Amino acid sequence: MKKILFILGLSFLFFCPSVVDAASISVAGTTSTGTVGGNITVGVTISEASGLGSWEYSLDYDSSKLQLLSGNTHVVGYVDREGQTSQSYTYTFRVKGTGSTTISVVNTAIASWNEVVTSPTDSTTINLISRGEVEKNYSSDNNLASLEVEGYTLSPEFNKNTTNYKVEVDSDTTSVNVKATANDSKARVSGIGDIEVGEGANTINVVVEAENGSTKTYTIVVNVKEKDPINVKVDKEDLSVVRKSDELKDLVKDYYVETTVKINDEEVPAYKIEALDLTLVALKDDKGNIKFYTYDDGKYSLYQELSGGNLTIHLLDKGKYPANYKKYTVTIDGEKYTVYKLNKKSKYYLVYGENVETGKKGLYLYDSVDKSIQRYYTEEVESLNDELKINSYIIVGLTCLIVLLLIIFLIALHTKNSSKRKTKREIKKRLKQEKNDFLKD
Repeated sequence: MKKILFILGLSFLFFCPSVVDAASISVAGTTSTGTVGGNITVGVTISEASGLGSWEYSLDYDSSKLQLLSGNTHVVGYVDREGQTSQSYTYTFRVKGTGSTTISVVNTAIASWNEVVTSPTDSTTINLISRGEVEKNYSSDNNLASLEVEGYTLSPEFNKNTTNYKVEVDSDTTSVNVKATANDSKARVSGIGDIEVGEGANTINVVVEAENGSTKTYTIVVNVKEKDPINVKVDKEDLSVVRKSDELKDLVKDYYVETTVKINDEEVPAYKIEALDLTLVALKDDKGNIKFYTYDDGKYSLYQELSGGNLTIHLLDKGKYPANYKKYTVTIDGEKYTVYKLNKKSKYYLVYGENVETGKKGLYLYDSVDKSIQRYYTEEVESLNDELKINSYIIVGLTCLIVLLLIIFLIALHTKNSSKRKTKREIKKRLKQEKNDFLKD
């Protein structure tokens, strides 16, 4: 019966085109803009207030700009029950090209339950643009407007251009609440909320992703105070022994051999440098900064090393430096070192130390420009200096000899010219005398 109604309705449409236009069909996109490579969704809705009977339509679109991913372009349907007033269809397209495109319903025929047939049409226009056009307008702001660890004070004070912070919390703290707000409402922030922490240093990364995908990371090191710390004093500075190796994973070098030492009847992590026969332990200041110190029967001394190229040197206070080098304090990679230089502006630093692989001690020359280290061979340098001095003496001597010869030549030339002038005067005088004698005769 329903199929008969559908066929009769369509027949009525074609043979009686002057019927009342009661039914409607609409085409609408979920967005007015599509991006090449992305998808768009379009909906087609058929409506008849008095009740639908059957319908037919075709969907028309530009296949050079859109690729149909789901949905049928030719639809024929009828109602399952009396009283149904609408029917919807959904289409998904992949965007292939740019420009304005129109999606339309054509060849429509809608029959109501009462066999009234109409042929409404509709369309929607969508602007298609390239991804580059979209992204060039995306915001690149990946800054934070605010950052805090609830209940604690950041060090230093928050600034959107500062990315590294520290905060110290009580020893019984098990979690902290990190809060942050993006400077741009279109940016996304991750790494915030309640975060578990344990004794020692805990690194929390807050990442801001701008609308254009660029990211910026703000790092907070949350230092949970130790319970019953092992406190020591080194060079009048109050420090505490690092008792958890997890805090040292970013500081330990490949040639450090893991071991332990007993301090205050407690086993603590330590490291040996076998070529130097040194034992290192880590000490932490009241700001959470950690450095290695040599440890020998309860005595501590700051351990400093300098790396460049294939060499790593453990710096020593001893050493005899050339007399023309002066003592300076310089900063290398954020660490202060005592070095010797020819002058304040020199980029070459002379240091005394021992090779961590061979244990060989001596003077080493550090190039602060390309950050390389090489042995400083005193004998060869002094020999070269002596040779340069001899060469300079020879050059000075030759210069003096040339000047002396030039002076002698100028004197001789002057003397010769004077002699010639004198001879000419005497000849003139003699000729004059002979002339006078002739006149008298």
